[in-house]
Amino acid sequence: MNQYQPYQQPNYPYQQQPPPPNNLPPSGYAPQNPSNEDLGSWVLTVFLTMIPLVNIVYLLVLAFGDNTSIAKANFARATLIWTAVGIAVSIIFAVLLATAGVSIINEVLNEHSNEFNH
Repeated sequence: MNQYQPYQQPNYPYQQQPPPPNNLPPSGYAPQNPSNEDLGSWVLTVFLTMIPLVNIVYLLVLAFGDNTSIAKANFARATLIWTAVGIAVSIIFAVLLATAGVSIINEVLNEHSNEFNH
């Protein structure tokens, strides 16, 4: 025994689209945030993010500054997150390599000291 009613298609005339949602303008597109950013500002942004230490300061200003567009703030926050992930992975990798190097050096020194003691 089926307790649910079967789904019924809305009864629109042939090839007529359903009405648009009420929260959109009559054109059917969401309003765009006009931005005064041009290609030059993005070229400068990418260029400044290539300079060591300047990039961190510039990204912090973009990410948390008040006078920054939403697109650049999101770009800066995402770049800072990826930078932090990269630094963390690099530190972990460096510690693993250092540990392996120290153990290899200790083993080599122990072998050489055993050769000289015999």
